[in-house]
Amino acid sequence: MTRAAIDTSALLALASSRDQYHARAVQADRSFRAAGGRWLSTTLVLSELHGHLLRRLDPGTSRQVIDALLNDPLFEWHDASVEMVQGAIARWMNRYADQRFSLTDAVSFELMRREKVNRAFAYDSDFTTAGYQLIG
Repeated sequence: MTRAAIDTSALLALASSRDQYHARAVQADRSFRAAGGRWLSTTLVLSELHGHLLRRLDPGTSRQVIDALLNDPLFEWHDASVEMVQGAIARWMNRYADQRFSLTDAVSFELMRREKVNRAFAYDSDFTTAGYQLIG
């Protein structure tokens, strides 16, 4: 099974037909899943996504989107433990001190490092800056 990380930017593109990357995101997601792919991410990404959805949608719909993602068997969700956050700060935020990596992205990079995943579904150049390949 192929695994790739998924970022908030990709999830937002999938969720909104008005997003500039929506058509590309839908095609990338469809192709990845058809090839037996599984998405990998953290609870921080879910939290970040929920915040964005609440600004665009009503609370009930926002909650339903998060619940559907949590229950989708093609997603592998990881908790952002304190130890993982510490690793993200040490290995990514400190090492790339000149970059504006968000904590969410740095924890995603750390998860990818730990899980030996080198591709991410994102519309965020921070992943390429950190040395990862982009899908989508």
